Amino acid sequence: MNQEYFYFISGLPNLAFEDTKLSYSMEQFRTDAKAQLSASDYECLELLHLTAELDTILNTVYNNEKGAHSEGLYPQEYWVEYLDFLRNKTENNSLATPDIFKHIPDFISTIIANVLVQEEIQPFLKTESELLNAFYQWALTHNNDFISKWFAYDAHMRSILSAINGRKFELPYAPYLIGNIDLVDTLAKSHAADFGLGKEDELFESLNRVYEQNNLLYRERGYDILRWKWIDNYNFFNYFNINRVLGYYCKLRILNRWMKADPNIGKEVFNDTLTAMENSFSFPEEFNIKSVRK
Repeated sequence: MNQEYFYFISGLPNLAFEDTKLSYSMEQFRTDAKAQLSASDYECLELLHLTAELDTILNTVYNNEKGAHSEGLYPQEYWVEYLDFLRNKTENNSLATPDIFKHIPDFISTIIANVLVQEEIQPFLKTESELLNAFYQWALTHNNDFISKWFAYDAHMRSILSAINGRKFELPYAPYLIGNIDLVDTLAKSHAADFGLGKEDELFESLNRVYEQNNLLYRERGYDILRWKWIDNYNFFNYFNINRVLGYYCKLRILNRWMKADPNIGKEVFNDTLTAMENSFSFPEEFNIKSVRK
């Protein structure tokens, strides 16, 4: 049974998608969460940043100027030290893993160590694809239900958008599809206008409607609206457990990204996007809170 966090959750300020100011920073939230959550539950919260950490690892391995991802929790120096450890471990397999690296999933060390020992380093995109595929396979079997379902939804969204973009710009997208094997196979092989998904795949219908908007900023806002609604529906019957905390933090991260861009533009885009989406289609049944039954 999930541990309940009545005091912590009841004290959290309300969040709305159209907010233009944050009364609670992500850094302060993590500080408070670390003091309130069990160690295993707090680890779940940090896992939400793992795709950003993978980006930093890749930039470090390939000496890219981008450096550390802005949403990563660890500085690039941490990952430089980690790579040094992996190099040493390839020469001495009995080398013990330092405590500071024990939380890093095994799939990362396996893939990166293999890249580091190659005489001629493999292409960036190949390593990126290997890491992302391994990450989603790992995340989808995580013992926390929010983590597994959140990343399943994220993989579903990424693959559909990769297919839509790939087809539009006539680029080979099949190698970059991730997540559900059946979905990946359908997207990769279908020549149908709807990729053979039809109305049975409600997320495809929603994403396709958003993608039809010409403004890239509006599209990105629309995708985040879908993510926000997914969180609301998933947590409709979760009140004081870790899943409510994780959903809140995901919302906080969404708001933080838009406020870094421009909070006023974010609010304007939100209102215009929501109006356009409501006028063009109804949210699918999975996004209707009243229809959700746990």
